[in-house]
Amino acid sequence: MKIRRLLQGLMAVVLLSASAAALHAQDFRVFIEGGASSLRDKQYYTVYGSSFASTYRTGNSFTVGAEYPIFKTLSAEGSYGRFRNNLAITNYFNSTTPNSVMGYGVQGQRVTLDANAHAAEPIRGVRPFLVFGLDVDRFAPTSDGAALAKSQGFNGVPGTVLNPDYRFGYNFGGGLDISLTHLLAVRVDARDHRVTSPTLGLPHSATSGFTGYYPVTGKMNDFVLSAGFVIHFGL
Repeated sequence: MKIRRLLQGLMAVVLLSASAAALHAQDFRVFIEGGASSLRDKQYYTVYGSSFASTYRTGNSFTVGAEYPIFKTLSAEGSYGRFRNNLAITNYFNSTTPNSVMGYGVQGQRVTLDANAHAAEPIRGVRPFLVFGLDVDRFAPTSDGAALAKSQGFNGVPGTVLNPDYRFGYNFGGGLDISLTHLLAVRVDARDHRVTSPTLGLPHSATSGFTGYYPVTGKMNDFVLSAGFVIHFGL
């Protein structure tokens, strides 16, 4: 799949850039963060005449990345992140249990390439920054989520097979690097990642026979609030 190859290629670029920068460091920074992922994508739709609603529960996130200076106030930044959220689907017309909710685990992966604009010098040990960049996202069902869709159904259709879904997107946000020592800092980061709503490999409309589909459209927001540590070199 071309998108998957692109995802692998972008990761290779990030890793190669980090390796080169480590050899010629000029305030080259490596960071690792953990936090919360809040996917916001409330949807209402109809499948085979039955009404449904879907939303995502807040989950956890983990990110590792590197920042390489280009100018005094501008750096290039690349990162790789993982996040997990539960997709909750409400069936409003379930004859047995009306308004029943089923949860499907969704595991996300994200490669991000950003421009990082920051203060030329720390202000009392604090360096504020703003970021804007591009994302490649992979949304995939967990093993439990895929098994549930097969055994008990997805959108009321038993035997549905869920698959990974790739999306291009963008992000923007900002944060603070708070120096602890000349090598170590604390990083606080808030970002909004925006992509087209994923369908987990399902079509938007019915095909032949009684098969699963997921007729959602629009944009998804993933607001990620995270904190972690930064190691910087070349100072």
